[in-house]
Amino acid sequence: MSDRPEHPNVLVVLTDQQRWDTTGVHGNPLDLTPEFDRLAREGTHVLQALTPQPVCGPARSSLQTGRYPTALGTFRNGVPLPTDVPTLAGQFAAAGYATGYIGKWHLASADPVPAGERGGYGFWLGSNTLEFTSDAYQTVVFDADERPVRLVGYRSDAIVDAAIRFLADHHDRPFLLFVSLLEPHHQNATDSYPAP
Repeated sequence: MSDRPEHPNVLVVLTDQQRWDTTGVHGNPLDLTPEFDRLAREGTHVLQALTPQPVCGPARSSLQTGRYPTALGTFRNGVPLPTDVPTLAGQFAAAGYATGYIGKWHLASADPVPAGERGGYGFWLGSNTLEFTSDAYQTVVFDADERPVRLVGYRSDAIVDAAIRFLADHHDRPFLLFVSLLEPHHQNATDSYPAP
């Protein structure tokens, strides 16, 4: 008999342009990622992973669909995720899960991301190009009604705080929450790396 729930909650945390050896769980001695390390130790830790495409948007399209970017036509940044393919959020929603997306999307034609280009996520607090709608300490994302929402604090902390609020609000049913952090990706608008 298993103690595992029939419908476990799923939390996906995606960082942008993070090398494997920059985290403590992978041997970095600087103690820069204690909570990330704890999630890896206590959750499902994918120790060896390869990207199907070394470019942001195409790699993200594969994460959301399970298909190669070349099969989707998302072979470069700026190409929206096709709306006629099954998605991670769509599959989880069909199984009765609440679905939420918080952070950088990079799979749409515009900011704010049109509802039809959100991959089927129910809850939405995101930006297509987060590095251009915000900076490290002035985070602006858009809600499901395409209204700008300013989050307080350092961007990664603010995104995580929004995720914690989602978890508190959705504890009564199984959920899939995809949290997409921009950091440690460089700040495109300023070409800098501000510390938290």
